[in-house]
Amino acid sequence: MGFIENYHDWLKVADTALPRNIIGYLTQLCLGPLRADPFTILPYDHPKEIAKCGHKVGTSFLPGELPEREGPRPEISGWIAPHRQITQLTGDDMHKQLAQAMEELAAKYSSHTVVRTSVLEKSGDAFLVADGVATPHSIAKSTKREIAHVHAGTGSGDYSLHMSLSPADCKEVISKKWGERMTLAGSLVPHEYLMVYTPRTKEEVEIVKTIVSAAIEFMAGVERPAE
Repeated sequence: MGFIENYHDWLKVADTALPRNIIGYLTQLCLGPLRADPFTILPYDHPKEIAKCGHKVGTSFLPGELPEREGPRPEISGWIAPHRQITQLTGDDMHKQLAQAMEELAAKYSSHTVVRTSVLEKSGDAFLVADGVATPHSIAKSTKREIAHVHAGTGSGDYSLHMSLSPADCKEVISKKWGERMTLAGSLVPHEYLMVYTPRTKEEVEIVKTIVSAAIEFMAGVERPAE
């Protein structure tokens, strides 16, 4: 496939994180050498990386171990950006359930988070650390206080998520096949910036909700509220 054909294929899925023109396409090509190993968990045991997060080794914000995700991982597009899954996609019913789960988290953590347009994707809703809440570590500062967002809508909307998790929770999510490192993790975004795959069942929605909850608690520095 030639350059022009590749460019037009990219335009079909391009989001707003990069300009939707030839400049954006060339930018993501130039970022190719920075592509991260999606499945390595080595950075999450490094003392310097843990120190950036303000927590001791092994600190987890998940309520317990995750079950292993059933089946193989989804296939991921070959672009550096947008970073999206292209198989194991779901329909409107699952999208609505995921949206409902995010609304419930927004209500639960309303004193520590705010829902605004993603500062990283430049479109779509995202959880951010609320203005009156101090960022607890350098990871939250490096993502401009953004915690998580869902890739919803048309075009590149696969309903996967991007979020930042504690090193221990990154290891758990990657090892149990619920997600992988973002293409630019460890370079333009922190090592802790992961993709979590779109949930395929009601049960998986609840697990993804638990993972987003852990991201919120890590990034906003809050304890889990009593049920």
